[in-house]
Amino acid sequence: MSSTLPLSPRRLPRGFTLIEMVIAVAMVAILAALALPNYREHVVRSQITEATQALADARAAMEQYYLNQRSYTGGPCATAATIGTFTIACTTVPTAEAYEITATGSQASAGFTFAVDHHGTQRTYALPAGWGNVPSGGYPCWIGSKGQTC
Repeated sequence: MSSTLPLSPRRLPRGFTLIEMVIAVAMVAILAALALPNYREHVVRSQITEATQALADARAAMEQYYLNQRSYTGGPCATAATIGTFTIACTTVPTAEAYEITATGSQASAGFTFAVDHHGTQRTYALPAGWGNVPSGGYPCWIGSKGQTC
């Protein structure tokens, strides 16, 4: 009889090596570094949309008030409201014939100021750093993304 040595069982690889884990973590970090600024900008743009919609709604309420009272004095924009990260309020006390409503950003939307008046004129009075320079008197529209102009 021949004696045979028992065959050693073949070791199957289990788990990941350290270098594989380091590469995976590095890839996730790179993707996060690219995605996070885009996500933040997207959130700010959605907050801008909420603010401009609130301005349009406030203008409609003021016009409805004018139809009933024949004056803007004492209209609904006399009380400030907070919509998301924006404060919606009249910049001055409405007169019988005129008003201007502004949306001023805070927190993530700090630096933004949008407005609408009794003529329906939309204005951007302020933008945060990196979004562009606002001319004196503001832009004659609502700026909704970086680098946009009217």
